[in-house]
Amino acid sequence: MKKMLLGIVWQLMGFVGAIIILCSAAPHRWDYNGITGILGSLLGLDLILPFIVCVMLFICGAVVCFNAIQEK
Repeated sequence: MKKMLLGIVWQLMGFVGAIIILCSAAPHRWDYNGITGILGSLLGLDLILPFIVCVMLFICGAVVCFNAIQEK
């Protein structure tokens, strides 16, 4: 049960972090060497690395939850 709670917390942290990063990058228009849109905004504002970390945190939380389910 504790592993499941840990996985859920990691997923929640990753999800909220990714949403905050996407919402902060969306209003800005960037043309990063021909890359436009949300990816260009993430690259232009140097938010691509924190976004990747948040996505990886979400994935790790999902793996922990899946392993906790499989133990039962």
